[in-house]
This record gives sequence, C-alpha cells and structure tokens, in this order.
Amino acid sequence: MLVMGAVCCVFFATAQSEARFTVSVSTDSILLGNYFQVTFSLENAQGDKFEPPAFEDFDVVSGPNTASSFSVVNGKVTQSLSYSYYLEPKDIGNYYILPAAIEVDGKVLETQPLEVMVAPNPDGVKQTPGATQSQGYWPEDFMPAPPVFPSPEIEKPAPEKEQSPKKKKRKVYKL
Repeated sequence: MLVMGAVCCVFFATAQSEARFTVSVSTDSILLGNYFQVTFSLENAQGDKFEPPAFEDFDVVSGPNTASSFSVVNGKVTQSLSYSYYLEPKDIGNYYILPAAIEVDGKVLETQPLEVMVAPNPDGVKQTPGATQSQGYWPEDFMPAPPVFPSPEIEKPAPEKEQSPKKKKRKVYKL
C-alpha cells in the first residue's frame, strides 16, 4: 500500500511540473457570417477558477464546452482539461482572442493572445469549423489543419454502370 501511494505521488508530481495552458483555434482566418472554435487547454495540472476572455468582437454561438482526459502510457501520466467556445465575428477586420486565465496550485496561468482575421463574404460562402490549429506546445504528429477557405466543389462524372462480363458465344452447327 505504501509503495502504491509513493508511485501515485511520483506520477502526480511529474504531471504537475509540466503544466501548460494554451489556446488554439480551428482557423485563424474566417469569412464573415461563419463561426470558428477556440479552445483553452490545461495540460498536466488540476486547475480552478477558469476565467475566459471577454469576447467583445464576437458572438458566442456555444460554450463553454468542457472536456477532460487522464491517461497513463508506459508509466507517463498525462491529463488535460479544455474549455471550448464557438464564436461568430461581428464584423470584418483583424481581432484578438485575449488571454484566458486559470489557477494552478495558487499560481495564475494565462494564455497568449491569438489573432483572428475576418474577411468579407459577399458570396455568402459557408464554412465549418475544422481541426484545431494551436498556439502553444502540441505534438507534431497531429494532422495539419484543413485549408482556411473551402475549395470550390468540382462536379464529379456519374459513375459508369457496371458491365457484366461478356458471355462467350458458342458456335452452333446444324447436322
């Protein structure tokens, strides 16, 4: 029992020393009339008193949405806590997602400000939030984010009908 308690203390001490608080967005440029996702992630620490920034230049479509995870892989403990919001810009221009704050072991951690460019959308193109682009320390083995602006849809030719294999014709001889 004592050994198990010591192992848990080592795991949690390791996790606490690597605490990171980062911000990421699904896209850093968007067309007006669309929305994007912003996520604040705390890794390897327990956090309290999360304070999101004031989203003055955006309408909050959804949020805060929270998620948490805890894993032990090959003896390495990782845990994360994230708060995400879906935001719709109010006007065109360059805006900043201001820092969010969270308290970890009596210390306050803050994210970096993150710029988002909002472009005019005269054609009313609709975009969907994609994978997340990060501003911080993320493993490089994540898939890259999709392109910022959707590519035009290309008409695909109709699939050809399946042709059944041709039957071999038999020669018939009359006697």
